[in-house]
Amino acid sequence: MKRGFWAAFAAVLALVLTTVPEFAQKGGAVGEQITLRVCNKTNDNTRVAVSYQPLGQSQFYNEGWYGVPSRSCQDIVTTGNSYIYGYAEVENDGTRYWAGDMPLCVQYPGPYAFWSAGTTCATNQEVRNFVTLRSENWGVFTWTLDP
Repeated sequence: MKRGFWAAFAAVLALVLTTVPEFAQKGGAVGEQITLRVCNKTNDNTRVAVSYQPLGQSQFYNEGWYGVPSRSCQDIVTTGNSYIYGYAEVENDGTRYWAGDMPLCVQYPGPYAFWSAGTTCATNQEVRNFVTLRSENWGVFTWTLDP
């Protein structure tokens, strides 16, 4: 009986330890940081919105709009979480954008900054589908905006 219990306990513990939650916190020690760098490889200026956990915070923070000029790179935010969510669009052209499948709120015209408060946007906000960006390593994580 005891052997069966311990075998089941070990199986559950192994499952829990190998499962990575969607908003996995990588760490918090000094030097254990990820900087999101956005590189705009297009001939147009872009603007970027992000949702991330600021260093030392457990809640997600939403910010926009960071300008990333044509053919340049910008460091946007720093976090200790391996997950960052991003949305980018060509300035003054609502038909060209980089999106994913994570619905989050943005605010126009911006700039804006607010803490996440669930999936319901305020009356002055709109939903956009953000790209899920996940870094496997500490340091700089680059999101490239290709034409």
